[in-house]
Amino acid sequence: MITAFTAVGRWRRPFLLAVLPLAVALGVLTESDDRATWLPSFGVWAALIVVLLTLSLVAAVRYRSATLVARPKEPSFAARPNPAPVFVAAVVLIEGSILLADNIHDIVDGEELSVVLGVPNIVLWTAVVLVQWRLTWGWWGVHLGPDGVHDRQVLGSLFIPWDALVPAYPALPSGRRIAFHLQRPELVRRRGIHPGGGSVQAGSVDAVFLARAINEYLNHPGHRPAIGTEAELRRLTAAAG
Repeated sequence: MITAFTAVGRWRRPFLLAVLPLAVALGVLTESDDRATWLPSFGVWAALIVVLLTLSLVAAVRYRSATLVARPKEPSFAARPNPAPVFVAAVVLIEGSILLADNIHDIVDGEELSVVLGVPNIVLWTAVVLVQWRLTWGWWGVHLGPDGVHDRQVLGSLFIPWDALVPAYPALPSGRRIAFHLQRPELVRRRGIHPGGGSVQAGSVDAVFLARAINEYLNHPGHRPAIGTEAELRRLTAAAG
């Protein structure tokens, strides 16, 4: 299951693009007046919702990685994307397609109040789907770069340069978060809305491993220029594991 979760997180964009035509098909079929078509479609819809919600819950609670992912183009090391939001995005897409199809069907049939109630619902669900896809599409969370620690969230970001951290104990795991000890807080940069104060969410990576990785680069600055390469990731994994 961990392998499957990792694959979904890694290939989240193709996964959602594959769900899209399925969601559209279910939206169309569930509006059919033919019971022989509607009933199986409804069964498939219900089964998918249950399975996807269950998988999202299991992934959110249990999925943790003991390593990072090399991103040479940035360059950086980042936490693997958690598959939980991907499954939630698929649920929103499927549910949204069915609700949109129902509202469009009512408008086309000219039912009373269909335009007054249907159009706002269409706009609302379209916005919900787009926001959820935005949450899933980007690569959010903690990134370790040659210049410091970046935490990118949808509404804001936090950047902590290496020079801002206390050398003796810069980062400590606290549950699923990483707490930072700063010696030069004036170097820290925030943009937008970033919750958490002086800590960041470890996300899908093990908090203890992530703290060790941060401490490794603070205490061994000579390795920072190699951040983002596969060779350095192997060395880091062995050193901080």
